[in-house]
Amino acid sequence: MTEKLYYLDAYIEEFDAKILSAEESGGIYKIVLDRTAFFPEEGGQSADGGTIGGVAVEDVRESNGVIYHHLRALPAGESVHCRIDFNSRFEKMQCHTAEHILCGIIHKLYGYENVGFHLGDDVVTFDVDGELSAEDIERVELLANKAVFENRAVTASFPTPDELSALEYRAKLELTENVRIVDIDGVDSCACCAPHVLRTGEIGLIKIVDFMRHRGGMRLFMQAGHRALADYRLRYSATRAIGAMTSTPSLEIVSSVERVLAERDALSLRISELSLAYIRAMADTFSPEGENAVVLLENADADAMREFANRAVGRVDGILAVLVRAESGYRYVLASESVDLRARAKEINAALSGKGGGRPEMISGSFSCDIDSIRSYFAK
Repeated sequence: MTEKLYYLDAYIEEFDAKILSAEESGGIYKIVLDRTAFFPEEGGQSADGGTIGGVAVEDVRESNGVIYHHLRALPAGESVHCRIDFNSRFEKMQCHTAEHILCGIIHKLYGYENVGFHLGDDVVTFDVDGELSAEDIERVELLANKAVFENRAVTASFPTPDELSALEYRAKLELTENVRIVDIDGVDSCACCAPHVLRTGEIGLIKIVDFMRHRGGMRLFMQAGHRALADYRLRYSATRAIGAMTSTPSLEIVSSVERVLAERDALSLRISELSLAYIRAMADTFSPEGENAVVLLENADADAMREFANRAVGRVDGILAVLVRAESGYRYVLASESVDLRARAKEINAALSGKGGGRPEMISGSFSCDIDSIRSYFAK
């Protein structure tokens, strides 16, 4: 069994160990050490990174009690010096301890259980089995940060079975032996295998950045510590950029954006009105030269195409084809007062690599061919 140094001290950055075994598969060496401070992917938390004998650690996994360190090369020698990517480790310690605080408060206030957790390299989520309002979440976040500011102690222990039976603690599974309890003074007690900070003040800040209903409960997205600061910087930078674009102070951006969107909607409505008037004028002055007619419109939507077809179809003895360029070919509306287009749709689509259908007097769809092929077909 590998000695788990991360249980003894979560703040170990470097250590020496001996290689007990090494297996190669698909270009990956799975190294087993006699002792390790690398936390393996477990309990929803991604594994630590770093180096073993100067070789980068790609992943760390535990299987049947054995911890495997995945490397792309075999370190030289039996004894190796190991380094943890402690910046990443400490960020995860901050986030994981923050998740305990949040879930502990939710459990005490609402009785909900934590039923899911993911702590990746950039996203942190946790799931609870009941619904929370926006006001509930604000309350939980406020109390969580209060616990941070109070700098409460965080301890980990392995109680005996008798001691464990007398404890009140959270756990996703029924556990009976080798149970590690992480206790946050006065806030939470939870079975957990991951490294945590020693005092809540080391977290700095806890922020719930988003939430959604999920499987009858809630999924919450959070940031803490260094990640919360980085997230704030990104959001503040975006806010400042929007303020610069709208010549608005940061705290007045919402009203400014609302005004810009209202102006945009008014302009869009006016453009639609003018476009429709233009389409109607084109249709009212349309003069076809043959039995069938092909008309290519620019930047017209489906409503405009149908409007043109309805107003101009009476001027065409056969079929009026109204087209608009698409990514691959053309969108079409075909109209006629003399031809059953629903009956002809299969033939027309087959000839012009098209698809679509509709009523006897009008069909719509798309053609995947060039304009010359379409004009040639309707010129017959």
